Amino acid sequence: MALALEWAAKGMTITAPNPRIGCVIVRDGMVIGAGHTQPAGQAHAEIQAMRDAEARGHDVRGATAYVTLEPCSHYGRTPPCSNALVQAGLGRVVAAMVDPNPLVAGRGMAQLEAAGIAVRQDVLAEQAYELNIGFFTRMRHGRPWVRLKTAASLDGMTALDSGESQWITSPEARADGHAWRARASAILTGIGTVKADDPQLTVRGVAAPEGFTPVPPRTVSCGSSALTVPMPVRIALARA
Repeated sequence: MALALEWAAKGMTITAPNPRIGCVIVRDGMVIGAGHTQPAGQAHAEIQAMRDAEARGHDVRGATAYVTLEPCSHYGRTPPCSNALVQAGLGRVVAAMVDPNPLVAGRGMAQLEAAGIAVRQDVLAEQAYELNIGFFTRMRHGRPWVRLKTAASLDGMTALDSGESQWITSPEARADGHAWRARASAILTGIGTVKADDPQLTVRGVAAPEGFTPVPPRTVSCGSSALTVPMPVRIALARA
């Protein structure tokens, strides 16, 4: 399961609004296939792993699949992964957690078990939860998981008295901020920051799969002062 979590992390910046999921297929202690969820509308982790096994010349019948979230059991942009696992003849499926999506919520594991596939869940669940904390918060509570990014000097100040825009963070801290931006589904800032700093709020310096650039939607909380913003501003012009 730890390896499946590593595979899930490979899709860190590309799967939204779907969760980041990894799948590893094992036979006789040997990994015969692995994959992670692709961008929305493309193959999920289980399908990728089975395709990988086939490409390596392996038959998945009777093998064990380790997946970081319960296989989906409903039709969306793609068919149910639970159907594909049953049809492929997997012998055992181990899931880190039950899917909190009410369209799934145990139905995927129940379908597998009804088809004669041995199932187990709650394996490295805490790590799987952390990988998709935003998805779990949205599904369970109907709201986003909000992460605050701020910078302050040792005396608690966040800006110069003159209002001059100046970095007070290290290159390492700024790189970390971009990594968190890449994981986000949206970036929210206030109109004061737009006026003072004219930020781009793009993701820079973060590796992503070829052909995919993570650009979370950027939102500005304007209040009543929106019309006082000098145009153009970089947040409206920046693409990447």
